[in-house]
Order: sequence, then structure tokens, then C-alpha cells
Amino acid sequence: MRCAGRGWWVHPLLPGSKRPAGNCRRCRPPTPGGRPPCGFPDLGADGCGCLAAGRWCHGVRAATTDPELIRRWWGGRTFAVGVATGPSGLVVVDLDDHHHPLPERELVLPGIGLATVPEADGVRTGVDVLELLCRVRRAESLLHAPPTLTVRTPSGGVHLWYQAGGARFTQGAGRLGWQIDVRAGWSTAVAPTTRTPAGCYQLTGPRSEPARLPRWLALELARVGLRSRDPGADPPPARIRLPRPATRHRPHDAAAYAAAALRREAETVAGARSGRNDAINRAGFRLGQLVGAGLLEFDEVHRVLTEAAELAGVDPREAKAQSTLRRALQAGMCSPRTIPSPGARP
Repeated sequence: MRCAGRGWWVHPLLPGSKRPAGNCRRCRPPTPGGRPPCGFPDLGADGCGCLAAGRWCHGVRAATTDPELIRRWWGGRTFAVGVATGPSGLVVVDLDDHHHPLPERELVLPGIGLATVPEADGVRTGVDVLELLCRVRRAESLLHAPPTLTVRTPSGGVHLWYQAGGARFTQGAGRLGWQIDVRAGWSTAVAPTTRTPAGCYQLTGPRSEPARLPRWLALELARVGLRSRDPGADPPPARIRLPRPATRHRPHDAAAYAAAALRREAETVAGARSGRNDAINRAGFRLGQLVGAGLLEFDEVHRVLTEAAELAGVDPREAKAQSTLRRALQAGMCSPRTIPSPGARP
């Protein structure tokens, strides 16, 4: 809950592990030459209902800040906490301390000539390699009195947490440097203070919040191909806080249908990068039909779509957007949608 309160999107990890909690049978990754029914990892594109039903089994892609989901997932369980870096707007530089033999010089800092840098022969850990990169680029050390949230791992490594500042990056192991992993995009970082049998992910250093990613380091990530250029490869907008479907006076299938429709329309609005008022108008009308049918509450739909529009860059106080939303909802309520038969998809 503390992570979610900071705007970090969380999902369960297996107790005492860095691995996401296991997938359900329909969501398991494909075997060689095969493809599971839900189309993993394409967010259930072929019909898996796990995300819409609020289950955690898609790992990092199920990450949330919804307090109700968090209580449901962790209540009575001993899951560890994973933070989805991309949706959280984070880049975590993971500096390993594995006892591996030193590689050839060109692999210590890929793409940087180290023939005349004698210090390259003395590196042993990811910390050493990042310090070497700082010296080569004549940048201030990122590790002496680190100016960002810093975590010491049970294995002796270090995690440096940064805010991406609106830029999008992808994950990569060894691309920036030997024994350096970059956790970004569809990647997971273990939340600070998580405990495992090996020890605690212990906060260290003077800062308790991630600092902005240094510009020179962002340029280095771009140099080694970790800057995302493809919008389709980036994480979708973060999920909006959705109400739990009430089922006391309505069929369960109808309630699930309405909840899935609300999630789908909200995520469509949140992902709009052009024609946002049109997206709000369409979503408002469609969900207004479900309000008119008694499947959703007006106030909840209004709140969810307002939050979705804010994620798309619309000021929640903008009069034009609010007027569009109210008129669309009212128009939809005048044409209630017929409740679909069991098994129908929204």
C-alpha cells in the first residue's frame, strides 16, 4: 500500500522470491511451438478473463495501485512485492555482485573503447563498472552519497531507483555494462524493505525518493539501444481504480460484463493520444447505456472516466471535457443496453 501510495504499480512475487506469482493454466507462457488460449503476453487478447476479473496471474502486466485489489491479493498471503517499472515511470539500475570471471575488455562497457583505461582491469562488480562509466564520461559518481533512492540487495548488489521523467526505456542485461541490469518497461524491481530468506532489500543512502534520471545516463541508455522508440512496445496506461461489481440484485454474468466493459472503455480513454474528447464521448455513451440498464452507477462511471481522461492528459477540471462526459452519459442512459446473454463478451 505504501508503494501504491507513491504511484508505483505493484504485483505479487512468490514468497521469498524475485519471481512473479505463477500463471493460471490459461495464462502460462507458451511452450516451444505452442500458444496458450489467452494469447499471453498480449493482455488476454484471445479471451482470457483474468485481468478483467482482477487476478494477478499475468505478473507485471497485472500490476495495480487499486487498494481493493491489493487487499484482495495480499490478504492472508505471504507474497513479496514487485514494482512494475514501466507503468510506475521508473528506471532501476541493478548492479550485481556475482563472482564471475572478468570478460574481455570490449564487454565491460560495450561500445566504449577501454584500451587506454587501466582501471578496466580492476573491476569486479556492477558497482565498479558503473563507477568506471562515470569516470569515462567525466560525470559525478552515482554511488558516493547517492543522490537517489538506493537499495542494498541480499546478495551484496545495489539498486539505484530513478524517475524516467516521461522518457520510455526497455530492460536489458549487460547492455550498459558488465554486471549491470537495467529494469525498465515490462520489468519488475523488488520493492525496498522486502525480506527474503537471503536477507532484506535494505534502504541505504540519504534519499528516500527516486531522483530524476541524469541526462547523461539517459543518453547512455539510448546509446546502447534501451530507449524505446516503438509506442506499441511501451506499457499501457496504468489501470484506473475500478469499483467492485455489485451482484446482490443482478445476475453475476451481467455484473461481470459491466465490470469488463467499464475497464475496457476506461483504458481506451486513458490511452487516447488524439481525439480525446471523441474518445470520452464514445465511452460515456456506451457506459451510460449500462447505467441506464442498472448495471453501473452514474457517479462511479463519472469518476472512472474522469481519472482515465486525466491519464490521457485532460485536466479533470476542464469544463469542456466534463460537459462532454455528462452529456454522453445522459444520452446513453436514455438508450439502455440490453443485458447480454451469459457468456457474451462486452
